[in-house]
Amino acid sequence: MDDSRIRKLSQQIELPCFIEQTADLLYLTGLDLSKGRLFVSKTDAVLYVDGRYYGKAKKEAPCHVLLWDEQKNRTEKEIGFDSAVVSYDGYLALKKGFPSVEWTPKPSPVRNLRAIKDPKEIEALKKAQDLTARGIQKVIEELRVGVTEEELALNFEIFCRKNGASGLSFSSIIAFGENSAYPHYRAGKAKLKNGDVVLIDVGAVVDKYNGDMTRIHYFGKPDDRIVHFEKLVSHAQKKAMNHIKPGVKIGELDQIVQDEFDKANVKPLYTHSLGHGIGLEGHEFPKIRFDGEDKNVILKSGMVFTVEPGLYQPGVGGVRIEDMVVVTQTGFEMFSQN
Repeated sequence: MDDSRIRKLSQQIELPCFIEQTADLLYLTGLDLSKGRLFVSKTDAVLYVDGRYYGKAKKEAPCHVLLWDEQKNRTEKEIGFDSAVVSYDGYLALKKGFPSVEWTPKPSPVRNLRAIKDPKEIEALKKAQDLTARGIQKVIEELRVGVTEEELALNFEIFCRKNGASGLSFSSIIAFGENSAYPHYRAGKAKLKNGDVVLIDVGAVVDKYNGDMTRIHYFGKPDDRIVHFEKLVSHAQKKAMNHIKPGVKIGELDQIVQDEFDKANVKPLYTHSLGHGIGLEGHEFPKIRFDGEDKNVILKSGMVFTVEPGLYQPGVGGVRIEDMVVVTQTGFEMFSQN
C-alpha cells in the first residue's frame, strides 16, 4: 500500500485532523481495522492502533505506526475531528484525553477524496457488480412455485461466496408480489405463486468493494399495473442516465425522474432518492436527491453511484430498476449490462 491517498488528503486539509471512520482508515491505509485513529497534517501522518493490530500495521501501513496510548504525546494546539462520525460522548472523551487541544469539527474530511474512484477501485467495483448480476440470474433460474424469499436469499449468498465474494453489501431484498411495494423489505417466508412480480435487490462484496443491483422478473402473467410501472421506471432511468456527464449538478438527475413521474401522474408512488454513491461502503456520498443536502454537488469523472428509480403501490406491488454507473470524461459507463 502506497501513501498517495494520505498525501492527497494532507494537501486538502486546512489543519491537522484525526481520521477514525473504519472505511476511511481502510481507504487511506489498506488496513481493515475495527479501531484505529489516523493523524494527518500537512507534514506528518501517524496511525495509532492498539496491541491487536500493532504488528500487522507496522508491516503494512503506508505511514508511521504507534500504539494507541502514545496519542497523548501530540503537541498540536488545534486538531480537527470527523464530526459526522464522532459522537458527543466521543467528543467529550477527546476533550478529556487532550485537555490542551482545541477540537474543531470537520465533517467527513475524506469523502471528496473517496468520491473519485481510481482505476483499481473501478476494477473492483466491476467485479462486484458482475458477480451480483450473475447471482441475480441464478436466483431467477431457481424460481418455482412454493419457493420462499428466504431460500432464494440464502442461495444468492452461497452462490456469491462460492464465486469470490467476501460477503454481501446488505441483507438481500427478494420480494414476491405485494411485498415488492416496500422499498426496504427484507426476504421473508412468503412463497412464490403464479402471477407474482419478483423484485430482487442484492449486492456482492468483492475485494472490499460493494455491488448493488435491482431487477424485477415476472413469474407468470403479471398485473397490468406492474407492467405499466416497469415501462415508466425504465424510461425515467434512461432519461436520467442520458443526463450524466461531468459538470452536471447531481440533484438534476433526480429532478428529471420526478418530472417524468409527475407527467405520468404517479409521482406520489416514488418514495425515495434516485441513488447513492457506492464503494467501500454500500451507501456513500453523494446522495442523489433533487432537494437533498448534496443536490448541488457537481459530477466529476470517476464518481460512482447507483441510479434506481422506483414506483410502489401498496396492495399491488412495486418496480425498481437499479444500475451502477461511473462518470467518464464525456458521459458515463454502466458497470453491468445484465
